Amino acid sequence: MKKLLVLIGFLSLGWAVNAQQELLLSQQYFSRINKNPAGIGNVEDVDLFLLGHYQYAGVEDAPKTLLFNAQTFISQINSGVGITFSHDNLGITRSFTNAKLVYSYGLRINDEMLVSLGLSMGILGTSFDAAEYIFEDDTEWGDLEKEVGDDLDKHVRFDMDFGAEFTFRENLLAGFSITHLTNGESLTLRTGRHFYWYARYLFNINDKWDIAPMLTYMHHEKTNVLELNVTAFYNRFIWGGLTWHPDMSDGFGTNPLAITLGAEYKRFRLGYTFDYAFGNVSRLAGTSHELMFSYSIERKKTSTAASQEDFFE
Repeated sequence: MKKLLVLIGFLSLGWAVNAQQELLLSQQYFSRINKNPAGIGNVEDVDLFLLGHYQYAGVEDAPKTLLFNAQTFISQINSGVGITFSHDNLGITRSFTNAKLVYSYGLRINDEMLVSLGLSMGILGTSFDAAEYIFEDDTEWGDLEKEVGDDLDKHVRFDMDFGAEFTFRENLLAGFSITHLTNGESLTLRTGRHFYWYARYLFNINDKWDIAPMLTYMHHEKTNVLELNVTAFYNRFIWGGLTWHPDMSDGFGTNPLAITLGAEYKRFRLGYTFDYAFGNVSRLAGTSHELMFSYSIERKKTSTAASQEDFFE
């Protein structure tokens, strides 16, 4: 058990010291402004989104993520505004907190095409406490506190993201974003720039069924993550999907496969994801769980302009 905790600790330490890599959340597509500030859409309701991700279930001090987004669109100025807050407890890195204000501007090309540009600004905070992870028998693993240095304590710095999205009708969505623009390369607990590209297309099979394949690619320093997702919607009320992350890490990735189920009732939306890791660390990584809840507050519509429904609604 001790070696299990040690290895999980080193996995977390690797994320913190070498490449503080952001986690791709399986149900992120329902509210994505923390990854792309252009992703507010143009629905004038106030959308509240809460997501919890519990990784490596059953392992002490395993990574946990909490995400909250709130957003709305103001048609008079063709702009979206929102806030995003996320907190990661990454075991040995203790905490990783990000809070930002989000703004996007929508440029409508015609009744069918919309281009959005977004910018978010706020703070990024990290903290580290290696002392709790010094083992009684440290002859094999060494003194982690000495290895990582004294500068890994607490840091708060300015943070900024930029992104763009293109939508066509209700079917096609493509986006690009750069997160942590002001942080440069990863040094100690500093989260370096992340680059995201994604595309999704909604196929209308018939009056009842829709299928939406999605491709997401993330690049961070020497890390490349690919996500393949297919989601089926029944009456836009019930949905189920599969998400797969092919191993692109020279054999050390967890290669997870995720199954998502969800439903929407009136203005409530609830989703659950079960994630199972394959690959060389599958025995240690095990399963992960993700729970999503969102609620939409209706606002009085102030414009009769073409209102393209949010692609992910």
